[in-house]
Amino acid sequence: MKLIKWLVIILIVAMAMATVSRYVLHLPILTFALSAVALILLSKFLGDATEHFSRFVGESFAGLLNVTLSNLAELIIIYVAVRENMVDLVQAGIVGSMIGNLLLVMGMSIYFGCKKNGTMRFNPDTATLFIDMLFLVTAALIFPTLFSKHIPANRQLHYSYVLALMLVGVYVYFYHLSRTDRRFKEIHEQIKEADSRWTKIFSLSVLILAAVGAFIMSELLISEVESVAKVVKIPRMFIGFILLPLLGNIAEHFVAVTAAWKAKVELSLAISVGSAAQVGMIIAPCAVLFGILTGNPLTLYFATLPVGALIITFFAAFIVLRDDNWNINEGVMLLALYASILVAFWFTR
Repeated sequence: MKLIKWLVIILIVAMAMATVSRYVLHLPILTFALSAVALILLSKFLGDATEHFSRFVGESFAGLLNVTLSNLAELIIIYVAVRENMVDLVQAGIVGSMIGNLLLVMGMSIYFGCKKNGTMRFNPDTATLFIDMLFLVTAALIFPTLFSKHIPANRQLHYSYVLALMLVGVYVYFYHLSRTDRRFKEIHEQIKEADSRWTKIFSLSVLILAAVGAFIMSELLISEVESVAKVVKIPRMFIGFILLPLLGNIAEHFVAVTAAWKAKVELSLAISVGSAAQVGMIIAPCAVLFGILTGNPLTLYFATLPVGALIITFFAAFIVLRDDNWNINEGVMLLALYASILVAFWFTR
């Protein structure tokens, strides 16, 4: 409880100072840094509140709640970026989130998990399910780029709408399968091990307050992206690739690594690989929807670099998930690959 109190204090101070820095002191870098810290803490509280509140609702509604709210912080950031018509930032954030989950988070989970426990085994049926989902997401995000020269510009947006609806529909199918098929029961058993101490009203209150706070801080953060990119001389695409995914999911990333350290491999897989699939099947379609709502159309047509990095990442994930075990060499390979892609985005102009 003491840790939670300190986190709340840090959050309040960061939010207050970020607001003062933006509207009184006019310091872009300070505003950006403080709002980023606030968003990291808010994403943790959003995740905790969603998890605790879902325990008080029915089984089927709990699944729907987790799907819609587990990435709420990232969705809010992306909505604000789409509203400001920062398409390159949004697309880099989507690809960066998928690549970060599959290479950085899974790589760290494998490395630290195997460092402590040696070679770790997992359910091959779970791995197969995730491979199917990842392949579909990768293909769906490649097709608009692949067929861009053969689909008229005025039809590419309609094509993105169709793909977005397809991805959401297939995700609902896979999610239902994972919750009803007994082959995947180990994932949900590991998720349910922690008992909730939050009341229903308290969980809902934290959820609402954290969502409002995330929206306010996202406004401040996105408003300073252009200034920070120019002052620090960082490519805007790099900011989207590395920063947006971390701000929305860093608490969840820590849980994945901790789960692997405790030899809860299925749980670590569900967070790292499952989150990557969820970004492609839920976050990306939502970004397209936000484009409709804000009047800033956004397609699933990505630049060559993000698409190429995504293809390489899928093959790396396939290599790691193709059998039923993790070894430390696979963790090192994933982390080195992530560092290579990170450097590529850094030098992108």
